[in-house]
Amino acid sequence: MASILSMSTFRVVVALMSSLAYISSVSALNPQFAILTWATLPADLQKNPLIFSQYNQTFLDKLLDTFPGGHIANVSGPCYEDTTRFLADIFNLKLYALQMVDAFFKPPPGLSDGNILMLGAYDLCLEIKGNSSYKDPDNWYEDPENSTELVQLANYCLVRLELVVGNNTSPLPPLATCLPKSCSPADVDKLMLAIVHSINYAKDKVRPAGNTACDEPIPPQKGTTATLILLGGLAVICLFATAVHLLARTFDHRYWLWHAQSGLVVRQEITQIQPKLSVETLPQTERQLSEASDRCELPTGGESVKVKVPGYIKLVLCFSIVENTNRLLAPSAPGQMDYLNGIRVLSMWWVMLGHVHHLGATFFGNRGELVELMKGFPQQLILNANLGVDTFFLLSGLVMTYSLLRKVEHSRYKRCAAPLLLSYVRRLYRLTPLYGAILLVYMYVVPYLGGGPFTILIRQEGSPTESCKNYWWTNLLYVSNFLPEQKDKMCMNWTWFLSADMQLFMLTPPVIAVLIKCPKLGMGLLGALLTACIVAVSGLVTIYGLPLTVMDLQASLPTSEALKFDYDYNYDKPWLGGINYIVGMALAVLLAKRRSNSSKIRWNIGIFVFGWAISFVLAYFAIFGLYYGGLDTPVQMTLSRRWVYAALARPAWAVAIGWVIFACQFDYGFAVKSFLSQRIWTPLSRLTYAAFLIHFIILQSYFTSLRAMLNYSTYEALSIFFSQVVAVYAVAYLAFVVIEMPLRQLGRINSQSTYETNEDDDVTTPTTTPTTTPTTTPNKGNTPNTPGNRSRGLADRLFNRAKKGEN
Repeated sequence: MASILSMSTFRVVVALMSSLAYISSVSALNPQFAILTWATLPADLQKNPLIFSQYNQTFLDKLLDTFPGGHIANVSGPCYEDTTRFLADIFNLKLYALQMVDAFFKPPPGLSDGNILMLGAYDLCLEIKGNSSYKDPDNWYEDPENSTELVQLANYCLVRLELVVGNNTSPLPPLATCLPKSCSPADVDKLMLAIVHSINYAKDKVRPAGNTACDEPIPPQKGTTATLILLGGLAVICLFATAVHLLARTFDHRYWLWHAQSGLVVRQEITQIQPKLSVETLPQTERQLSEASDRCELPTGGESVKVKVPGYIKLVLCFSIVENTNRLLAPSAPGQMDYLNGIRVLSMWWVMLGHVHHLGATFFGNRGELVELMKGFPQQLILNANLGVDTFFLLSGLVMTYSLLRKVEHSRYKRCAAPLLLSYVRRLYRLTPLYGAILLVYMYVVPYLGGGPFTILIRQEGSPTESCKNYWWTNLLYVSNFLPEQKDKMCMNWTWFLSADMQLFMLTPPVIAVLIKCPKLGMGLLGALLTACIVAVSGLVTIYGLPLTVMDLQASLPTSEALKFDYDYNYDKPWLGGINYIVGMALAVLLAKRRSNSSKIRWNIGIFVFGWAISFVLAYFAIFGLYYGGLDTPVQMTLSRRWVYAALARPAWAVAIGWVIFACQFDYGFAVKSFLSQRIWTPLSRLTYAAFLIHFIILQSYFTSLRAMLNYSTYEALSIFFSQVVAVYAVAYLAFVVIEMPLRQLGRINSQSTYETNEDDDVTTPTTTPTTTPTTTPNKGNTPNTPGNRSRGLADRLFNRAKKGEN
């Protein structure tokens, strides 16, 4: 659709479209012209059926006879007869005929501002119904209220014409028609071309593009059936497991025990609830907790109450919606970097806001005004929303590196490459199942959702879901940002981040191995990789004069004949995201070193002021730098200025976000850490991966369901954004409890780790193990109803049930 609304071509066709709309408005298909012309005839002649028939027949013949072969050779018989009757009923002022004319394309307001789509009235055209009998001319288009057998009389079509200028052709915007249903797309092409040929100067310059499409049902596909069976079967399993869980846990305490061992009860808070159970006998390390969890035992003074949890209970709880919802809402484990949850969620919202504007630019009628608005100061937050993606790269590098360093540091894994090699398997298993499920939905279910003029238009231009049928394998192999080379053929093009992130992750274990073997050499390697990424990004901008934003407000300055306009040189490639990813890795090394040394940076007012000041300046430059001279004309935006911004913007942003994380970790960000660590961010953070995969599909579905272009305003954009946030997280929750979490839990059903200790998860966060175990004193007297006390109460009940079961 980008070719339709290109600002570089729409002014060329505005005059032709205006003329065409005017001609169509005074043709025989317009009721005003028909009524006025018919009104000039004497009353006695109007009542003469022969004159009436000859009068309206002349209009159609004059249109159809513009073809060399005449109307008999060019338009099908049923279409010709039905169109003739349709024209006749215009003069009779029948409602259905006037509605069909009203559903035709009309010149919209704002043609000069980019609103050149003439989409007519889609719903009005398809709602026209009448009698199906062709034998009785008087009852054919009968009033629907008095008809016993109603059928759809008209069909909505989008006619595609192209402008011929010398040896070059340029597609014209679509023109909506509402003609009798018996007219095929080829018939509609010929009827519309006849109207165009009535414009003298357009007769030899306009021709059918050959891809006129009408509103027709999509044929069923085998893949659709298989996808629905697969996802439906998984949903049924989850519902069955939930029912078993809810019924069985009322009389089988083992369901509660496994629930307690799943990380939803913080057992470190258990105090003396029985004479034999004391604080001193509790497991004091995370490893001991995991081992106790695998045996499902509750420690007591000098003895353990062991209750064997059968595999079928674990399997039921893997698919239980209630259990998975509890895992979603569970608080973070002690020692986790909770503030990363807030950063992750806010970054996701920032990306969604950017996509509302980037994708919505195609559906906003006042696109010229939108482009100018995007050059304003506040709009730089929207224009540079891709920095939210860079934040994800930084968090990914931080979490992956920190988690792998912790695993290798563990005594069981010293001098062993097993955790590094297994990280590849874990990563693939973590990402691919949900990714594959959403990919199937996008290919085989999304095409059947919704409908409207934009759906037909997308089908004409080439539906992106069709590209997935040829290139789905590039997504599952995480190379979709390189194959295919044409970016308009990329399957699920917003998932390029997963491919780039996976490619960067493939380098992470080897780099960590070097860091462990020789820390100085490893840090030097990170510095060399960071320099290479910066040079690659800035070099490509210099060589090809690439635009600096995804909305191309600066336009391209091609300095090389080898420039491919349909290829993305920087945006979706790993060397651009690698800048923030590598900074995240270096930050993880710093945090891991501080944790292993059990040292804490001494608080200093100078570091506090200097750190936040530098962070603010760098973030301000990255977000608002283009406002100060970067949004001028392509000639004024020189290559040297592009090079400077391209080379420094991403590193500046990485350092700014790195400081925020550093400050929160070492108590240099009091209010910021408090805000980012709020409990509300924890479940939303766990939904981030599902929300990322789903949000673009929901946004596409909303825009393609529109019946007309929107008028951009800040209020309109924010209304769309907030409604999309609610819809996206609602669907993401379903994907989480039905697909993502069940398969994740199934993969580690025999693992000793709990939910919160899945270090190689990019949705959960790394933990910082305290160097000393905090002491806990027994709770004496009355206790308030706090979450910790509620956890102890549940542990009380579990302990008593388990002991009774043993007796």
